[in-house]
Amino acid sequence: HPLCSPWFHFAAVQGDLAVLFEAYRQFFLKDICVNNESRKPYIFYNTWNKQERSRYYHNLPYLHTMYLEHTLQEIDIAAKMGIDVFVIDTGWYNKTGDWVVNFERFPDGLKTVKAKLDTYGMKLGLWFNPIVAATTSDIMLTHSEFRMNLDGVDNFCGPVWETEESWGMCLASGYTDFFIQKLIALHRSLGVSYFKWDAIGQYGCNSPNHYHGTDENTPQERQDCYSYQMGLEMIRIVEAVQKQCPDIIVDFDVTEGGRFVGLGFLSVGKYFLINNGPYYANFDIPKEIKHIPDTINVFFYPGAARARICRQAVHYDSFIPSILFLTHFLPDKPQYSQRNTLASLMLGGNGIWGDLAAMDSDDIALFAETIKEYKLVATHATAVPVKATGFIGSSPEIYQKLDVNACKGFVCFFTHGAGTYQTITEKINTDNLHTVIGADSYEVSEHGRLIITVTLAQDDSRIVFIR
Repeated sequence: HPLCSPWFHFAAVQGDLAVLFEAYRQFFLKDICVNNESRKPYIFYNTWNKQERSRYYHNLPYLHTMYLEHTLQEIDIAAKMGIDVFVIDTGWYNKTGDWVVNFERFPDGLKTVKAKLDTYGMKLGLWFNPIVAATTSDIMLTHSEFRMNLDGVDNFCGPVWETEESWGMCLASGYTDFFIQKLIALHRSLGVSYFKWDAIGQYGCNSPNHYHGTDENTPQERQDCYSYQMGLEMIRIVEAVQKQCPDIIVDFDVTEGGRFVGLGFLSVGKYFLINNGPYYANFDIPKEIKHIPDTINVFFYPGAARARICRQAVHYDSFIPSILFLTHFLPDKPQYSQRNTLASLMLGGNGIWGDLAAMDSDDIALFAETIKEYKLVATHATAVPVKATGFIGSSPEIYQKLDVNACKGFVCFFTHGAGTYQTITEKINTDNLHTVIGADSYEVSEHGRLIITVTLAQDDSRIVFIR
């Protein structure tokens, strides 16, 4: 095979390191990716957290709500909130590998779902594990040689999220071309424009019959080569699908350990950075400590702590746009938690999940009004790097995402301790300043800077929109 190298970037700018970072950030936002759909500040909803709640709160199957009626109900609520992309997580399919709609759950094959999304101008997204195929799937029956094999043992995965038993499939094999065609077909037949990838481990195959070595190589060499080649194949899949379907977006969930992480995949898609937060083991919490319900993840619950963890990607925004690190926040009461969610997700996470059906009219209105204001400035805010004051968990913790020339963007305030806090923006083009929403008070200094003041309760937050 011809050599395909990792990315090598060389750059020169006239200025200091901050100027270099900003130039690199613009390169990553606009130029490295042929298809820029993944860079747009859409608001995403994913059904998974509701599915987890069925399991953990009510001891029901993960797929208990994976039916047409419930999905349509959530779409109606998501539309009122201002969601742009509605992602149906695991369980929409009959079996892995075939990736055909489960007609018992969606009798018309998602046609009604897609039609309703179209009326609201929303995009359809679906969940995939790209490296599994069910025992009776077509690809397994015709090409079982593509199975992942480690030291002579095929990778048996068992039932995948309450569906048929499946086997691991090697991405560095002929299986990849099959999967490319499957995604293209789903885009054309169902109108899927968002593909959520999950559970792709970087290790696990040292077969001598695939594209990562032969019998002339040692098993360890073949395994190491797989961990390298499978990452390149992930990128190739997205590039190939985007050539045929230029409006698609692919995200890859890197929450768990052992995942392929690097700048390469961000050249074609985005990362799903955090689902329900770190696992207990990441905090050295003793195994005998049990939460009821035992959700495995630490930050499964609403509150300021979860938002603090989940907005960590803002630290990348100086040189890699935080819009590339999708993170889902909870819309649940109490209101201070909802305000933390809204202020945090607008820093680039842009994701929501939870129990939409449990939200009341006040909850929906809060999200709808805030997201509406965000969309008026979102493109400008995404285009500029964050300016931060304080650190996550400090009082105050302030972020500016403000295009000073167009005078469009926002300032997010967070605090642990109650108090009155003030920030001074960069110099703005005062001729373009028309509206400031969310501040308790503000003024324009003689040097053309906005001086913004807010008063916050403990663990509260505030978004100040500037137009």
